[in-house]
Amino acid sequence: MRISVIIPAYNQGQYLVSCIESILSQTLKSHEIIVVNDGSQDDTRNIAKHYPIKYIEQTNRGLSSARNTGLMNMDGDWFYPLDADDMMLENCLEKVTEVIEKNPDVDIIAPSFKTFGTSNEKVLLMPSPTLEDFKSANRIGYFSAIKKKALLEVGGYSSRMTWGYEDLHLWVNLLTKGKKLITIPDILILYRTKEKSMIHDAQQHHQELMAQIYKDFPQIFK
Repeated sequence: MRISVIIPAYNQGQYLVSCIESILSQTLKSHEIIVVNDGSQDDTRNIAKHYPIKYIEQTNRGLSSARNTGLMNMDGDWFYPLDADDMMLENCLEKVTEVIEKNPDVDIIAPSFKTFGTSNEKVLLMPSPTLEDFKSANRIGYFSAIKKKALLEVGGYSSRMTWGYEDLHLWVNLLTKGKKLITIPDILILYRTKEKSMIHDAQQHHQELMAQIYKDFPQIFK
């Protein structure tokens, strides 16, 4: 069993070193790292090529596309998305692997996390939220491990989620098909908060994005 960590990168070169090195520093070494450069105009290419990782370039097509590119080029059994400005604590992949080994039928593994940057909060996830819980809010972070087979079954991330919420769309898609989700109470991810980030763009398009989710899953959001 192998985990592939997929890093979509768009003009995040200033953070990319910390992100990659947090993965290389994992206590569990049998993993794969893929950086997907989504049309960056900074030094992302030069930074990534300094490391023993798989590097892919594409024209700028957005976050969902970059993650799907990683999915189609990974060798592992588990897909683990990590944005270029975030980091893993050193025992992250070891803890995730322990959950996989104890729960062979699990499809999504979501760790708790800590924010840093403009905020400093610990976010401890509720125990294994159900589809019903996701009707009112996203209950887990985008940085959750997903079984490759399950992700391929639903066609990866939706290209229709242009401005964000692609993770919420994916969780609903997977859970409606009976996939199993487990959360981890341990803090394993450091999530960077900034004055300006994609989450702010998503919030500005909240109604539009939720309308797309309602449209795609009418049987869930009546």
